[in-house]
Amino acid sequence: MSKKELQVAVIGGGAAGFFSAISAKTHNPDAKVTIYEKSDKLLSKVRISGGGRCNVTHHCFDVRELVKFYPRGERPLKKAFGMWSPSDTVAWFEKRGVELKTEPDGRMFPTTDDSETIIDCLMEETRKLGIGIKTGANIKSLSKLEEGYEMGFHRGGRKTADRVIIATGGSPRAKGFDWLRELGHDIEEPVPSLFTFNMPDEPIKELMGVVAEPVSIKIMGSNLKSSGPLLITHWGMSGP
Repeated sequence: MSKKELQVAVIGGGAAGFFSAISAKTHNPDAKVTIYEKSDKLLSKVRISGGGRCNVTHHCFDVRELVKFYPRGERPLKKAFGMWSPSDTVAWFEKRGVELKTEPDGRMFPTTDDSETIIDCLMEETRKLGIGIKTGANIKSLSKLEEGYEMGFHRGGRKTADRVIIATGGSPRAKGFDWLRELGHDIEEPVPSLFTFNMPDEPIKELMGVVAEPVSIKIMGSNLKSSGPLLITHWGMSGP
């Protein structure tokens, strides 16, 4: 009697979703892995990150130093980074022909300075591994079955999977948090970590696209401060 094919569903077609799918297929070559993305666009955040250049990782290969940049998650991230560190990320891309370079502030970009290089690499890897991709697949519900899980879609229809990886992003509005709560998981209330400054009352639209460097920012009433390049947008301020 043949063994049943393991069905793995990855919810979310961003960088985390793609890398999760690639990892799942690499460690389980006989599994059927499928990425489900609610929109018609894949890896959209990768395309615009780093001002369209895609800052892939950071040149901080010492895990003990790296976790200091995450004061709210230093302890749990130490174990995670010990399993997969920035140096592993660099090696993974270089093995697939993508060279990275390090800028003075430690950010690492593809030498092409083009996020499409990273997108092409991830898309090609999923193609080679035979990973399925479903766009326009907005999932409405996720429920636990006696064996596996069942996903319901806004456009109708249902799919089952033995394993489900939720990679819907970290927004407080992310539906994935509701699914996880309903499945019995405890959720730590998310707080902003990487965000832009929205200035709806006084936008500087005339300077949109201008990059100022270096710029220092300090939170009043605290010792928290940082410096680096700043990008002026049509809604406020961001990082390039």
